[in-house]
This record gives sequence, C-alpha cells and structure tokens, in this order.
Amino acid sequence: MNAPTLPFGTAMALAERNLRGPLTRILTEEDLEPGAWFTLNALGLRGATPTRTVKDLLSTSGYDGPRADALLARLAAGGLIEDRDELLHLTPAGSERYAAVRDRIGTASGRVFSLFDPTRVETARALLQQLAETDPATIEAVAFDEVPA
Repeated sequence: MNAPTLPFGTAMALAERNLRGPLTRILTEEDLEPGAWFTLNALGLRGATPTRTVKDLLSTSGYDGPRADALLARLAAGGLIEDRDELLHLTPAGSERYAAVRDRIGTASGRVFSLFDPTRVETARALLQQLAETDPATIEAVAFDEVPA
C-alpha cells in the first residue's frame, strides 16, 4: 500500500516535528532554551551582530521586546554574550558553548540525514535556504496575488 502524497505544508510540519525531537533533547540536556540556542547560533554564524538585528531575529521565534531583552540579559549574565556599542558578540565561553552544542546537533543531524539520499538532502537544504533568504514581503505578496504587473 502506498502512502498518499502529502501537501507541501503538511510534509514540512511533519518533517519539522521529526527533526525537532533530537534538537529538543540536545537543548534540554545542554540546559539551553531554544531562544538561547537561536541567539548563540546566530552570533556563531554571523559574528558580531547589531543588537537590533538579533532582537528582530528573535521576534520571528515569538520573542517580543521584553522577552528578548530578558533572554539577552540571561545570556550576558551567564557570560556567553556581551554587548559592545550595540553589537552583540560571543564571549570566549560563549564561543566554546556554541561550538560544543553545534557539534552535538551536527552529529545528530548527520545521523538522521544518513537515512536519506545525500543529493536529495542537499536539494531540500538548498530550497529551504532559498525560502529563508526570500524577503517575507515577497512571499506575502505572491501568496495573495499582490505582485505588481
């Protein structure tokens, strides 16, 4: 018996659920809330980043201004980040923590993705990156047929 072909959104939601399990387990074991990992990862990938940019990124994960401020204050108090002239940086301890958690997540992800054809995994990653890099206003306009002629 063949499984039905899922609509894209349903497939995305179910894939996210399956991938979130290992990530949640690692973050729980590392005593990191998702927003803290999101912040460490953003700074680890980008380097020094304007505080406003980090807060804007956190807002996409449901962190309003006060909640983002509280998270950044906890990370600073824990010695993982520092704010220098409205630029957030990983501290040396933050860089070590980021690298350790990144490596754990990378190992788990590699094991999961080893279940699938590498070419298809790369194609999926490239599509997701392209979607992530597309201006949300463009996505909104296209979704509701509001693109200028």
